[in-house]
Amino acid sequence: MSAAIDVLHVDDDPSVLDLAEAYFERELDSVAVTSETDPEAALERLDDGSFDCVVSDYDMPPMDGLAFFDAVRERNQKIPFVLYTGKGSEEIASQALNAGVTGYFQKGGPEQLRRLANRVDQAVDEYRTKEIAERYSTVIEALGYPVYVVDETGVFRFVNEPFAELTGYDREEIIGSTPGFIKDDAAVAEAEDRLGTILSSSGPDVQRFSVDIVPKEGDPVPCRDHMAALPYDGECFEGSVGILRDVSDERERREELETKTRALNEAPVGITITDPQREDNPMVYVNDRFVEMTGYGREESIGVNCRFLQGPDTEEESVRKLRDAIDAEDSTSVELLNYRKDGTEFWNRVSIAPISDADGTVTNWVGFQEEITAFKEREAALERQNDRLDSFASIVSHDLRNPLNVAQGRVELAREVSDDAENLDAALDALDRMESIVERTLALAREGETVGDPVHVDLAAVAADSWSTVDTASATLSVETDREVLADPDRLRNLFENLMRNAIDHAGSDVSLRVGDLPDGFFVEDDGPGIDPAMADTLFEPGESGAAGNTGFGLAIVKEIATAHGWTVEATAGTDGGARFEVRGVDKRTPATR
Repeated sequence: MSAAIDVLHVDDDPSVLDLAEAYFERELDSVAVTSETDPEAALERLDDGSFDCVVSDYDMPPMDGLAFFDAVRERNQKIPFVLYTGKGSEEIASQALNAGVTGYFQKGGPEQLRRLANRVDQAVDEYRTKEIAERYSTVIEALGYPVYVVDETGVFRFVNEPFAELTGYDREEIIGSTPGFIKDDAAVAEAEDRLGTILSSSGPDVQRFSVDIVPKEGDPVPCRDHMAALPYDGECFEGSVGILRDVSDERERREELETKTRALNEAPVGITITDPQREDNPMVYVNDRFVEMTGYGREESIGVNCRFLQGPDTEEESVRKLRDAIDAEDSTSVELLNYRKDGTEFWNRVSIAPISDADGTVTNWVGFQEEITAFKEREAALERQNDRLDSFASIVSHDLRNPLNVAQGRVELAREVSDDAENLDAALDALDRMESIVERTLALAREGETVGDPVHVDLAAVAADSWSTVDTASATLSVETDREVLADPDRLRNLFENLMRNAIDHAGSDVSLRVGDLPDGFFVEDDGPGIDPAMADTLFEPGESGAAGNTGFGLAIVKEIATAHGWTVEATAGTDGGARFEVRGVDKRTPATR
């Protein structure tokens, strides 16, 4: 053996002690012998020191060898105990073996001493092996892993309780069966191949591989098998031992992680993750869209701060907002002008959020980067269009209205001194219509699709107020609602005025109008002739009208006002066959405020 053996030899004959020590030192590679003639002194030696084996005579004062053995065991000493006595008999041998001594030898010549030395060597080796096995067994039991032993014939000789729990079978059902009892054919064949490599001269001592265990009930259980051969001497293979580890949760976590990773990589927006624990908060992950959007490969992006996308025209205020949010560990979103690897500019909507651990400590930052170049270009184009529209409104207001007013004044003067009143009246009517067109065009151009700060208003009160500002002639109004709506009061009044004026213009001065509730809005209907089918598809387009002399802007303005509030408006047939305009979505849509 490579490790030294400490032997305590007890005999009342010093000459026997000296002779045995000489043989121990000759027969064993490394041995230290402590000799004692007094059993009580030997017990003190055991209390004070550490020994691997005790060799004892039988017939000694003040106690015999078996009494000494009992005293050793009472001290919780489980080391090998060999009885080596000159007083041999079958009775003593029987008593010794029944008591549990490791070995029994009668004193004799050189051959007997060699046998004694070999037995001591063997007993210590077995004891140490057993001690190590018990130690590992304790660890394995504490870990709760399933353990199995398959003998040289290929059947289970041992499984522990966790193994039985894993499979759903009783231990008695498994022991004596082959591995095919809880594995499919492919898994059995793989285990045999793995064992073959272990037994080969150049193979590993342990094989680790995945295996699905087929339980008594339910789906196969994914496991990790750690398999080794049982210790054996020479060519006599005695079987294999294995430890299983259920990796179901691990596999689920891995699959979940793979799914999340694929989702991140294939997301339609750029995604980055940074590590604030490292200097300059560098990126540690970028997805495919980030690479595609910026032109920088992963190897160029990982390990650097994302500010490398900024350039000379990147707005400092947006960058400062990002820095302030990171310092405050808050989420934020900004729009940045960034630069691709090839130097081209692109607009990037960057949203960042902290990632915290269970203690609330920020461990990472995640960033979402959405290219909005096309949106910003449309936004710029819209601004240019609005500027042109403002210019147009100014032209209409100044360059057209002023000459129009002059023309109206001149015609009025001419009418007072002319005999051709009929033609001049027609000219005045035409000029009045032109003025109405100008006013409605300005309303569309300047008000657009926005509303002021919305407030809760009484729908009936607004309808009544609107009715009082319209030239209603002999028309009548019935208001059947007590609803409140969230709206811009002035623009809601304008909506009612245009619907009421439209009814009078198309259905006559004696038309009857009714305002009522819908589940998600309100309606305005009249008892006139209804909507001309030829006009149904273009009813809300500017300039379309079915009445002579009408500008055709009234219903276009109605639609603009409804849309600005986030509502919808639809024309349909009324209860009495007239026109009915239904405004819906007043309780669920958010107005687009300016």
